Amino acid sequence: MCHVGLIDTLPSRPDRTPHRPVIEHSWRRSALSGVRPEDNTPARLHDIGSADPLLDAARPVLDDAAARLAGTDVSLLLVDHECRMVTRVAFGTTVERSLDAIGAAPGVPFGEDMVGTTALGTPAETRGGVIVNSSEHYLEQFRSISCFGQPIIHPTTRRLAGIICMSEIADRINPLAVPVVNGIVADIADRLLDRSRAHQRRVLDAFQRAAPRRDVAVAAIGDDLQLTNALAAELLSPTDIGALRAIATDPALRATTLPLTLVSGAEAEIAVEPVAGTRGAALFRFRPLLTPTPTRSATVRASSTTIAVSGEPGTGRTTLALELAAETSDPEAVDTECAAVVVDVADQLINGRQVDVIADLGRARSSGVPLVVDGVDLLDDRSIALLTRATASTPAASPLILVSGPRAQASPAVAALLGRCARRVDPAPLRHRSSELAAIASGALGDVDPELTLSGPATDALLSQDWPGNFTELIAVLRDAAAACRTRTARVIEAADLPSGYRTTSRAAHLSGREQAERAAIVDALDRAGGNKVHAARDLGISRTTLYARMRALGI
Repeated sequence: MCHVGLIDTLPSRPDRTPHRPVIEHSWRRSALSGVRPEDNTPARLHDIGSADPLLDAARPVLDDAAARLAGTDVSLLLVDHECRMVTRVAFGTTVERSLDAIGAAPGVPFGEDMVGTTALGTPAETRGGVIVNSSEHYLEQFRSISCFGQPIIHPTTRRLAGIICMSEIADRINPLAVPVVNGIVADIADRLLDRSRAHQRRVLDAFQRAAPRRDVAVAAIGDDLQLTNALAAELLSPTDIGALRAIATDPALRATTLPLTLVSGAEAEIAVEPVAGTRGAALFRFRPLLTPTPTRSATVRASSTTIAVSGEPGTGRTTLALELAAETSDPEAVDTECAAVVVDVADQLINGRQVDVIADLGRARSSGVPLVVDGVDLLDDRSIALLTRATASTPAASPLILVSGPRAQASPAVAALLGRCARRVDPAPLRHRSSELAAIASGALGDVDPELTLSGPATDALLSQDWPGNFTELIAVLRDAAAACRTRTARVIEAADLPSGYRTTSRAAHLSGREQAERAAIVDALDRAGGNKVHAARDLGISRTTLYARMRALGI
């Protein structure tokens, strides 16, 4: 059944103050999201491959509507559950030109947080049908159009599947749009239900064929279904299920074997097999490995007297260096200050103090403790030369541990210093640790609030991010999400609890292993080139056209 909420075909008052509560509340949400009335529709297109099942169900219904509405000078717009436009059907050249003028194209986001009040984004917030007359649109460029939008609720999952909107160039929408759109939504929902039943039967059949083996952990994940046998139920957390769902929805998924770090910290090898005749469903068989994998970088024994720890800010490089220092220190030392001499170069420079390498080396050696120099790439040439000389005569009782940015970005002098260290450790950035990210996020959330957990959709959203700030950025996002979750007195963080810029699940979360590697290579090349695509393409040995095409395909 379709529900229509707060429908009023009268325009708002001339003073531009919303007349109806539903529009007033929407304008307030739009303003809080940072949208301004003079803004334009975003030009950046988002990947909409995940909306293919919705489009498959909607296409015959829209084709039938096209035959009935030909020549009426109205349009039908379809967006997915994240308010990204999937397709549009226009029935006149005037409305077609108007849609082109406002940038209504497949892949454009129409959520309230991007374009304010519309009959595409506002129904996603209200979960009911909403009319938005011309002057009630938040963006000025939409105020020649009146619309009615109705959400499509999936009959099986009861989740938002998408929104259908009818629009026309008029001061107010024709009231007949309401029954027409409601009928279209009902037909699409019926087709989704039929497809869901067939989908569920295939997933259930695949699971039942594999599940009788009691010695193998088996899970089957579909778009609206998840099944586990007893072994898998003990092994997997809800966050792990979210990671599996991200794998299952990879459009290019083939039968393969993949490593996966579980939230528990255990590492498993999973055999993945797409379920025949379905889209976005897969069967998983698990073989846990004996050695647990920590949520941060693998433990490194500090047996060497000189160690270089190099990585991007936020990768845990400082924490790792302090852990290495603790391993070589007096076991009776109660804190890091007693266990090592730690020099934070950036902190000293910011506070107007000069770094005295000779004094620091003397203090560490006289106390017989490690010297940790965090930020060697910020030191002057004289200090770097002194440390380089010190690497040749470092006593075992006082190891030298140097922390820097990525070695590839180091100056020749710093690179030479790091190269003289007997052991080199390079903590990987989060964007290169996609198979571990679910476990990393869950572990970090435990530090923020041990009573909270991540839902599958929230995990899927985190997996889709690039995390340029690495652990620092992740922890900040989790703290905000935890606060939002506690505000609604819940214990499971949902995607809506994440900061607005982290809720979207792009194709990047569903890439195959090869595509993840290709994406990482392109991101790294763009980083090295400072965002210059011409230089990045030259660095990768491909044409600029090819680079643009791969960036679009990989969600960069």
